[in-house]
Amino acid sequence: MTDSPPPPRVRTSPQRSEQIVRLIKKMIGRGSFISEIKTAIAEEFQISRRSVERYITRARREMLEEVEQNLEHHRADSLFFYRSVIDSPKSTERDRLRARERIDRLLGLDTKAKPRKKAWLRKLTPEVIRNMSSEELEATRQRVIREREQSPDEYY
Repeated sequence: MTDSPPPPRVRTSPQRSEQIVRLIKKMIGRGSFISEIKTAIAEEFQISRRSVERYITRARREMLEEVEQNLEHHRADSLFFYRSVIDSPKSTERDRLRARERIDRLLGLDTKAKPRKKAWLRKLTPEVIRNMSSEELEATRQRVIREREQSPDEYY
């Protein structure tokens, strides 16, 4: 019996790698199980499950970086997107108007927008508070303090 050398490694192009990572991000976003992702990607792109694990790690890292962008960066992205809608000759008047409304809200110029209490806070009726244990009440108090510090503009 002769030992045959392993097949030569084939490098994936940067474009193909990007395609794989985008697909993995979509699958993660849809709630697919990691085992399903590994199987589907390995079969579709003829790569090993171990390689797919590396792509999954990269996709998760990129997703985390996107989430961790600061608020001002997100606002700037949104502002430029809405400006592009307004400036596009293909946009309808309705699209332009909606984009303008979104810009106004984004910049705090929307006078109709009133701050709303957070959903969990609206559920805190006097009866619910009376029935809380001391520990629950203190935990709720700490949560309000923590969230006020994180987003002082919001209504509590």
